[in-house]
Amino acid sequence: MATNCCKHGLRLLTILVLLGFSSACKKSAIDQALDSDANGYLCRGCNARFYTDRTVFANSCPNCKSMNLVQVIGFVCPADGHVTVAPRGVGSLACEKCGQTTSGLAIPREADFKAWGAAKKTRAEVGS
Repeated sequence: MATNCCKHGLRLLTILVLLGFSSACKKSAIDQALDSDANGYLCRGCNARFYTDRTVFANSCPNCKSMNLVQVIGFVCPADGHVTVAPRGVGSLACEKCGQTTSGLAIPREADFKAWGAAKKTRAEVGS
C-alpha cells in the first residue's frame, strides 16, 4: 500500500513539474503587453508620427528636428481589443474603433504604429 501511495505521489510530482515548465515557457498577458518590437513618438512641434526599432530611442524629430517629442503608448479597448495609440500621460480615452472608453494599457507594436499612420525612421534620422 505504501508503494502504491509513493507511485501516485511521484506521478503527481512529475505532472506538476511538467506543468510548471510548460507554463514558464509561455509569456503572461502582462509580459506580452509590456513587450514591443518598436518605439513610437509624436512630435509636439509638427505633429509627426514616427517609430523606430526597439533598440533605437529618438532624440529629435526626423521632419522638423525639434526635440519636443513624446513617447506614445497603447490604450486597449475592453470591448474589441483594439489598441488606440496616443501620447503618454493622457488619462483614458475613447477607442478609435468603437468609441468605448479604453481601460487597459499596452506598449504598441510595429503593426499598431503603422495602423496609427506612423512612419518608420532609422537611428540616423532621429539623432539617436
